[in-house]
Amino acid sequence: MRAKFALAAALTMSLLTACGDKSATASKEIPTIKVGYIVQDSVRPGLVVAAKQLGYYDEEGVNVELVPVDSVPSGIAAVSTRKLDLFSLSVRALSSIAKGGDETFIGGVATEGSSLVVSKENSEIDFRDFHNLKGKVIGKNPADPIELIFKDYVKESLGAEYTDDYIQWKDFDDNNVLLEAISKGSVDGGFLTTERVWLAEERGLKEAFDLAEFLPEYLCCRLTSTNATVKEKRDALVAILRAQIRAEIDYKNDTDKVIDALEEFTKQKRDHIIRYVGVHKDYAVDAFTDFKNPLSTNLMYNKIKQYDDVSVNFGFYERNPNVDLKEHVDPTLWQDAIKELIDRYPDVPEYKELNEFFLKDSSEYWN
Repeated sequence: MRAKFALAAALTMSLLTACGDKSATASKEIPTIKVGYIVQDSVRPGLVVAAKQLGYYDEEGVNVELVPVDSVPSGIAAVSTRKLDLFSLSVRALSSIAKGGDETFIGGVATEGSSLVVSKENSEIDFRDFHNLKGKVIGKNPADPIELIFKDYVKESLGAEYTDDYIQWKDFDDNNVLLEAISKGSVDGGFLTTERVWLAEERGLKEAFDLAEFLPEYLCCRLTSTNATVKEKRDALVAILRAQIRAEIDYKNDTDKVIDALEEFTKQKRDHIIRYVGVHKDYAVDAFTDFKNPLSTNLMYNKIKQYDDVSVNFGFYERNPNVDLKEHVDPTLWQDAIKELIDRYPDVPEYKELNEFFLKDSSEYWN
């Protein structure tokens, strides 16, 4: 009898141990994805961060390790060498792609984030009327095609009246140097990133207009990987996108929930976070959310193509005849993610709405 009991106990322990081993193995099988972010800009990849803080990555079956990097070039290089699986800032991997790099975009992170700030002498002028830009010296970033897209927008708006010397464009490699120039009045105004706009206002300078008033949802940060990583870790990347899309629904329907998550992670002042990504626009928009500098998972192939075309046209890099841009933009991961979420949450119409914007903003991919 004792022998039978001992045998039964041994079998029970064996089964428990086996279950424990299986559980441990399953735990080890949960994929880990390394996502790079820049600490001082950690509000920008807000959905990347919020999905982590809200536990959505865990719920979607993927472990995300947020890895700080010191600059955009460092982040892109880390993705290229596969030290990172994803980088959450910048569309500037396009220049590496043109040189034969393997980078690919799988989703969006954020859009917009620049304004025209003018000197005190020009603070009462309405620069939304482009006629008032005539003869003005305006500072811009020579490495950013967005200001060049705006230049073309002004040219198209004014028609034959616009000439090459209509506006005196002056290049500044550093936003802080440009801010000083505006403060001193050595330029009439300049395009500053959102963070510098606040610093400018503290100096008594004025925001003339948000660039997005004329270029809605212009391109900023893209979720960047490589084709090799996508091939190897596709399911995990789709899970990441599901988590971030869930955070985007929160961003629209329960904004405080996302702001709380960002405040906890970044340790930045709540007012700063709200001003950056939680202020509603006072002008018409056609987008999933109506925030300034909106957080968004939307891939936006059409805008990526526009950014690439302008970059080539203005000589930022040369067009590579051996590179097909569509082979470095993969919308299918996002589509797989949204399909599962729509099936999972049929009573949440925002998922279908988000998908409609996705299809519209990447329509040229399928043409």
